[in-house]
Amino acid sequence: MVTIGASHIEDRPMLTSRITIALLFGAVFSHAVASAGELTLFSRDGFDGREMTLRSATPNLVESGFNDRASSMIVRSGRWELCEDVGFEGRCAVYGQGEYPTLERFNDRISSAREIVPERAHGGARPHGGKRGMIALFSARALDGDARRLRRDADDFSEIDFNDSAASAQVIEGSWQLCSDAGFRGTCRIFAPGRYEDLGRGLRGRVSSARLVDEDGGGRREGDVELFSSSGFSGQRLVLREDTRDLTDFGFNDRADALIVHRGQWEFCQHADFGGRCMTYGPGRYERLGPMGNMISSLRRLR
Repeated sequence: MVTIGASHIEDRPMLTSRITIALLFGAVFSHAVASAGELTLFSRDGFDGREMTLRSATPNLVESGFNDRASSMIVRSGRWELCEDVGFEGRCAVYGQGEYPTLERFNDRISSAREIVPERAHGGARPHGGKRGMIALFSARALDGDARRLRRDADDFSEIDFNDSAASAQVIEGSWQLCSDAGFRGTCRIFAPGRYEDLGRGLRGRVSSARLVDEDGGGRREGDVELFSSSGFSGQRLVLREDTRDLTDFGFNDRADALIVHRGQWEFCQHADFGGRCMTYGPGRYERLGPMGNMISSLRRLR
């Protein structure tokens, strides 16, 4: 018969507690690792050559011997921002989960990389009454040239030394309204998340202000008319306040299949310069345009 001392009996609850804490910590740690982003860079096209896997922000790839060497990549989880210069500066772009056998304009030009984590994951405050967003603006088409990244409203681009400079954009998070004049005036257009390699003649080289808007533009809308590329107010959206002689300038010619008139009486025409068949729409929501669907090239206010 084996006798167990009292001291050993007293140690058992403490031991059990320590084991439980260790298991819980291990589970939490494993979950954190599993949910972290992961990116693998390859030195050649087609996922070939030397490779390097990143799981945390890397502000300087020089230290790892992989600066300006990446030619393809696999984003296994998370959304990653890749930049040409160290410290996440210079031209940047965001890539979601997927395989990228070639990096095109970023080939052999990446110097820093970091995962884009939504602000709510950190429990931090979010701007604009709960809305959060990020947009990257570029001075040349195809997301090239000098760049500026915004996380909050900018009512005058002169203050960020980028007035009348933006030619393309990448909306990383949230919906953004870009306007040709300071103070969110002039020609305005709303951009949902996505890559816009050309802002069109209506905004290219003319953007002077930008701000986050609600998904439906509510509460912050400056436009009198909204055009949608798909029926039911879906697809790409164009917001206008002024007569427009040719929607080609906005990359929206013959694309509108739904519209909202917020104020005034507006004439919509099949051809540029208000030519061809025209129809008048007053305030209201028109989820389908029938015979005018995908045929509008110009519009103007009648009263």
